[in-house]
Amino acid sequence: MIKIRNGAHIKTIIHDAFQHVEFHEIDNLNTKSLDQAENNYEKAFVLIRKALEDNEQFCCDDETDRLSLAQIITDSLKQKFIIRKD
Repeated sequence: MIKIRNGAHIKTIIHDAFQHVEFHEIDNLNTKSLDQAENNYEKAFVLIRKALEDNEQFCCDDETDRLSLAQIITDSLKQKFIIRKD
């Protein structure tokens, strides 16, 4: 499974030898504030995104890269059951 974030939009791709499936979601996590986050998953994403924005000197000056990195970190926390998407 591959997740690709582009602004408010996330595309999930599931691919194997027999099929290729894509899902598209709009969650607005690129602009939501912590107060607007609806669950712990979104809160984690917003906090990570904000931390990366505040530390652009660490290769995070590009918004697409920053959002993709926030997506990877948040999904990793979810996979290890640190957080969950309610």
